[in-house]
Amino acid sequence: MDISKLEPAERDPKKLRKTAIFLLIFIVVGGFLILWAYQNFGERTGDSERPSMEFKVTDDVDVMTATGEIKNIQDLKGKVSLAVISTIQPNVKSEASFAAMRQIMTAYEGKETKPTLLAFVIDADEKDPAQMASVLSEFDDKAEVWRIAAGTDGKISIRAFLKNRLRYGLYPEERDGEYVYDSKIVLLDQHLHIRGIPGSNEGWDFEKVAGMEEKFAEAQKSHPDKELIPPPMTTERLQELLLKSIQYLYANPDEKGQSK
Repeated sequence: MDISKLEPAERDPKKLRKTAIFLLIFIVVGGFLILWAYQNFGERTGDSERPSMEFKVTDDVDVMTATGEIKNIQDLKGKVSLAVISTIQPNVKSEASFAAMRQIMTAYEGKETKPTLLAFVIDADEKDPAQMASVLSEFDDKAEVWRIAAGTDGKISIRAFLKNRLRYGLYPEERDGEYVYDSKIVLLDQHLHIRGIPGSNEGWDFEKVAGMEEKFAEAQKSHPDKELIPPPMTTERLQELLLKSIQYLYANPDEKGQSK
């Protein structure tokens, strides 16, 4: 290509200014449209009883239970499930979530259909699955309970599955002799969609809510004369929302979309 006859382009300040103004208007209008879409979605779903959809678990992951059975995560299709991370040690960290599970199972006591419970035990070994038997043992004759050794089965790390698929915020592991993990509950519907709080993208973090309540109570004691803003969520309210969400899933077992 002969470039000897090419000449440098002449800049037209007026055209450049018009282009800049056009781009600025486009950005501003686009921003307003995005904000309008979010606001419109919030108005449509804020008062909905539908638990929000976060992610669908499509993986085929084999897990070993406390009874030595090999099951696959996909076996949970058709069921409503509550998952939690645990240890075989005295489980103080997940106690808020365990208390919520007990409240849910009390509500479903005596009913033919009830949630399946999953406890991923991060300090359990598949070579000795029976060591997990004490976790959630109070539900043995009341519900189906999967106690899962959250080690490595040679094909996939269960801990990576918890972080990347079940969307727990932390990769569960041992640090300086202490187990670090996300203690929230993960709610799975009949199609293995992870479901969150209705009208929100928040999950079922009972430990976080309990911590906010504790700090608020301490602040009230320290500053009895001050008018303090209470936490935006309470344990009682979150338990109520979880129960209503489970009831919604049982009432709408074929729902696969998020339209209202």
